[in-house]
Amino acid sequence: PPINNYKKGSDDNFDPYAIRLLRSAHISYLLNALTNPLSRGFVSLDASHPWMVYWCLHSLDLLGYFDVVDNNANAAGGLGGNGLSDNGYGFEEIEVLQKVELLKRIVSTVEHCWKDVPLYFEVEQVANDARLKTLYDKQNVVNDVNDVNNYKSTARKTSNVSITGGGFGGGPQQMPHCAPTYAAVLSLCIVASLGLERKKEDHPYRTPGRRAMEVLTKRRLQLYAYFLTLRERGTTDDGGEERGTAFRMQHDGEIDVRASYCLLAPCYLLGLLDVNNDKNNSNNNPLQHPSISRHIASCQTFEGGFGAEPSNEAHGGYTFCALAALRILGSVSTIDVGALSSWLARRQMGFEGGFQGRTNKLVDGCYSFWQGGAVAVLDGWYGDTIDDDEEKEEEEDGEEKKTSSTTELSYDEIMLQRYILLCAQDVNGGLRDKPSKPK
Repeated sequence: PPINNYKKGSDDNFDPYAIRLLRSAHISYLLNALTNPLSRGFVSLDASHPWMVYWCLHSLDLLGYFDVVDNNANAAGGLGGNGLSDNGYGFEEIEVLQKVELLKRIVSTVEHCWKDVPLYFEVEQVANDARLKTLYDKQNVVNDVNDVNNYKSTARKTSNVSITGGGFGGGPQQMPHCAPTYAAVLSLCIVASLGLERKKEDHPYRTPGRRAMEVLTKRRLQLYAYFLTLRERGTTDDGGEERGTAFRMQHDGEIDVRASYCLLAPCYLLGLLDVNNDKNNSNNNPLQHPSISRHIASCQTFEGGFGAEPSNEAHGGYTFCALAALRILGSVSTIDVGALSSWLARRQMGFEGGFQGRTNKLVDGCYSFWQGGAVAVLDGWYGDTIDDDEEKEEEEDGEEKKTSSTTELSYDEIMLQRYILLCAQDVNGGLRDKPSKPK
C-alpha cells in the first residue's frame, strides 16, 4: 500500500523502517517527468520521446495511479455526486480530470511522432497479401469495380506499386524506427485499455481511450507495410528455403534481435500476426515465416543466452528480446531451452540478489526486468507445456480437464526485491541501477 496510507498508531505492528515500495514518492517522480520541462541535460534523449512517455505511463499504470472510484469518475464526467465543492467539483473529482487531461496529452504527444514514408512493393506481392491489398485500395480511393483491380492494370506497365506506410519516430518529424514505434504502440494500448475497459459510456477515461484506439486503428495497416520493408532475408539452402530472416531497426539501420521483438510485439497487439485472410492463400503471413524463428535461434550462444547477432556475446537485453519474440511466434522449442535456463539462473548474484547483464559483469537494476522478465517468459512457456501434456493425458484417460497455474518464478524473488528496494530505490522517488548512481 502507499506509504502515506500508514498513520502513526493505526497499527501496533507498524514498522516505519520496514522495507517497502515507496509508491507515493515514485508517482510524484514520474508525474514530474511527464508534466514539467526537463533540464537541458535531457537533450540527448530528444529522439526518445515515445520511450520517455512509455516508461512513465507504464510505471504509473503498474503503481495504480489511474485507478479511480466510480463515484468520483461519475462526478468528474458531469453526472453529479456527493461532496462537491462550491465550484462544482471536489478534490477527488478534480484529480480524475487531471488524469484525463494527462492521458489526452500522452495520446497527442505520441500521435505527433508519427511519420509517413513512401514504400514500394512488387505488384504480385500486393495482389497476394490481403492486408497490403486493402491498404493499397484505401489509399487509391476505390470507387468502382475497375478501381479494385488497379494493381492488375499497373502490373502491365510497371513492376512496383507505391504504398504510404510509416511508423513512429523518436520525436515530431523524425524518421520511423522500430524502438520508438514499440514504445508508442504500447503507450496507446495502455491508454486505450484504461478507457475502453470502463463499462460506463460516460466515464471520463473513455474519451482518451477512444482517441488512442482511433490512432491505432488508423495506423495499423501502415505499420504492417512498414515492417515488411525492414526484412533482411538471408541465403537459401539447396531446397530454396530461407535460412533466416532478420529485421532492421529502421531503413538502412542496424540488424539485431531487438528489431524482431520491437516489431513482433506491436504486431501481436494489433492483430497483425493472425492469419492473413486471403482466399487463395489462407496462411501466408510473412511476419510468421519460419525463417524468422531460425534467425533468432541462430543468435543463441554457447553459453545459452542470446547476442544481438549470431556469434555475439550473450546479453540480458538481447536474450529477453529473442525469447519474447520466439514466445510470440510459438517457436521457443527451436532453441536449447536447457542451456538458456542454466544461463539465466547464473545471472542472479548470490550476494547482492540482483541480476547482472553478462558473464563477469556487475549487478545492475535494469536487468531485474531484462533477466527477470526472460525467466518469467520461459517459466510461462514451461507451464503451458506442462499443462498441454497434462491435458492430453486427461483426454486420453477420459478425465475432466483441470487447470493448473503457478505464480512462482525460478529465481530468488525475495533477494531480488531486497536489492531493488534497498539498493536501487531512491527515498525521494525513482530507481537506479546501483547505489551511488544517479536515478
